[in-house]
Amino acid sequence: MNKVIRVFPHRNSFTPTDDMAFFEEPGLFIPDHDAVHVCCVFTWDIERCKKLQFQWQGRTDKSVLLDGPAFGNSGGEFIPGMYIRPGVTFTSRGCPNNCGFCFVPKREGKLRELSIQPGNIMNANNFLAESKSHRREAYDMLKKQKAIEFKGGLEAARLTDWDIEEMRGIKIRKLFFAADHDGAIPAIRKAAARLLAAGYKRDHLHCYVLIGDDMQKNEVRLLSVCEAGMMPFAQLYQPVERIEYSQEWKRFARLWSRPAFYMAKYNLRPGKAVG
Repeated sequence: MNKVIRVFPHRNSFTPTDDMAFFEEPGLFIPDHDAVHVCCVFTWDIERCKKLQFQWQGRTDKSVLLDGPAFGNSGGEFIPGMYIRPGVTFTSRGCPNNCGFCFVPKREGKLRELSIQPGNIMNANNFLAESKSHRREAYDMLKKQKAIEFKGGLEAARLTDWDIEEMRGIKIRKLFFAADHDGAIPAIRKAAARLLAAGYKRDHLHCYVLIGDDMQKNEVRLLSVCEAGMMPFAQLYQPVERIEYSQEWKRFARLWSRPAFYMAKYNLRPGKAVG
């Protein structure tokens, strides 16, 4: 990894921060390297990544590879720190579900368990769908970590009492669930009730809520997550071909991604349900 320059179209909270990670065309001086990888996650970044590939090809006699999920790459074994910053880890790829709005199964296939690599930010697409033995290995790894966050979007319907007990034995800062459709709400309510009973507070429990089709119905689902005892985080749906949403939608998503807004509006406190 140390001899591979990785080039990304944008910097974000997950991109690497080492001296071999770049986010623009090459400057006057570039480090010694064996190869250059231009990494493209989203289809709407393809044109920029092609330009970056061309610019880097003009500055090196080494291979300049353009690849990533945007080109259908399903991903192999996870290499910590290579394309994601240190601390973030993946325990599996793919998903056993076939949700019509999600392209993960189409791109990565059914669930594939990966060798467990250390990290405190768990980012698998469906961690709770992994086998119990694999999850046990992951929980054992997490016992050595601090400020743990499950960021991938846990499927509430798959949460077991055993998982809750394992989670109680590690230092969790945040659990992120997913409520991508109205049918997910009953499982969210049940999971929240069990986790709150196990000692977690509202500020531990978060939930991605997919929005972008019907604002009124989306707000009902966001409120349902609040009422269940979790903190919603609105996410505008983006298919392979990027949707440019109106300012009204962007404002709605922004407000429902800020806990201070809905906590104040609905008179909530950490650990307190609506009403």
